[in-house]
Amino acid sequence: MLFILILVLIAALAVWLRFRSKRMAIGRYAELKGKVATERTLFTLQIGDVVQYQARDWIVETVYRYQQGQFEWTEYLLRDNSDVAWLVVVEDDWLEVSWLSPVPEDQLHIELPPPRYITYAGTDYSLKEKGEARYSTEGRAKNQLGNCLFYDYEAKDGLQLSLEAYDSKNEGGLDINVGEKIDSRDLSLLPGDGRSVYSKISR
Repeated sequence: MLFILILVLIAALAVWLRFRSKRMAIGRYAELKGKVATERTLFTLQIGDVVQYQARDWIVETVYRYQQGQFEWTEYLLRDNSDVAWLVVVEDDWLEVSWLSPVPEDQLHIELPPPRYITYAGTDYSLKEKGEARYSTEGRAKNQLGNCLFYDYEAKDGLQLSLEAYDSKNEGGLDINVGEKIDSRDLSLLPGDGRSVYSKISR
């Protein structure tokens, strides 16, 4: 019985250590400033803030801002330990929020220009929109600035697949992400302290 209790305590300690750095980010801003932390919105998330979704805490690591003429949108690179996700926020005639995850390079190979239809993991996607935009980043040691080509695909039930080809002069490449539209009310946004929790990240 004692042996089992020790194993349970060790497991609990491991879980606590895993999430300690993320939990410390929550409210640390308020502690340092000596006042109540500023409320966040989908348009004001900053580095180190916490996005809670489907019972997981994701930390904002990099903010990407895009501009195509007068049209602008924002993408947040999120981390939960080794897992990566993208929170995409677009406001045109209405608010559209998407949750995307990277597609492993060995699972889908696409060359530019991409085809009108793409099949991935048994789902058929069709090209909805494409274009070129200027982008800038906030949060990395060397913030990026350049051009990007984007190709947005959609399938049934709000499923999405996105391709983004970045300027090679700014550590560019082709990013492929897949996910779906979500209800913004399913997200909880908590302020951090403006510092990255994960020191080394990729785009």
